[in-house]
Amino acid sequence: MRLCGMSIHELAGLLERGEASSVDATRSVLERIKEVDGKVHSYLWLNEEDALKQAQEADQLIKSGKNLNPLLGIPIGLKDIFVTKGIPTTCGSRILQNFVPPFDGTAVSRIKERGAVIVGKLNMDEFAMGSTTEGSAFGPTHNPWALDYIPGGSSGGSAAAVAADECIGSLGTDTGGSIRQPASCCGVVGIKPTYGRVSRFGVIAYASSLDQVGPFAKDVKDAAILLEAIAGYDPNDSTSVPKEVPIYTASLTGKINGLKVGLPKEYFISGLDPEIDRALRNAAKVLEGQGAEVIEVSLPHTEYCIACYYIIAMA
Repeated sequence: MRLCGMSIHELAGLLERGEASSVDATRSVLERIKEVDGKVHSYLWLNEEDALKQAQEADQLIKSGKNLNPLLGIPIGLKDIFVTKGIPTTCGSRILQNFVPPFDGTAVSRIKERGAVIVGKLNMDEFAMGSTTEGSAFGPTHNPWALDYIPGGSSGGSAAAVAADECIGSLGTDTGGSIRQPASCCGVVGIKPTYGRVSRFGVIAYASSLDQVGPFAKDVKDAAILLEAIAGYDPNDSTSVPKEVPIYTASLTGKINGLKVGLPKEYFISGLDPEIDRALRNAAKVLEGQGAEVIEVSLPHTEYCIACYYIIAMA
């Protein structure tokens, strides 16, 4: 397997054991971008020269045994909604095409402090207002599994880049589905954390009472690693919650005995693709087979959720 196709935890193990270098991994990702991004169009801006410098610094830290953590030397992509010091931040809009921020947002700072390598900035619907990544002023992103399909949005570039091995993991934002939906479309793991768990400082706002920062990853363990890195209290965000960050990876025991999983009956509606219906029900059977209790629940206000979302978001 090429280094660009590895997960965060797989690659971190190689780096720590000296079986590969961050420079090797970063070059592998950059080569992959050159191979496929002309078709996928995940990236708006590539941080090639500086990424290799960051990778060299990470390799030196690994050799010295300092600052060892699962993100050290790992190539990560960022949705172009995060302000990044010295790197253009467009939010998918020509209004901001010449904007180069003088500081990093908190989530960006936190992964950089852990030695992650910033590969570049990823495409998105303009100002995050969209669900297909066709609304970027710089052209659409395509689903890497089927180029004539959408990757979802607004964080479509972040999801597509992970799915296409154009980064090892990425960050996006979710206001009304902008992490969860493209993760689903592209077959990767995405999490919208609880509001207040991750700082919004340095994120160009869509709707401040709904926006949240979260990870895209190749598996659940990687998502836990990224979330653990970016979560935590930030005095620069007035809605940040001052609670200790759990070690999310510690909960990944594989044991789900006694877990209750609710399937809302309102989600199984006419018009649902039969293949999706089967996949959902098969997943429920797998969970039951591992000891979870799957129960039907009702969310009776589901039919009003989109209308409510647009009232709240626009306000």
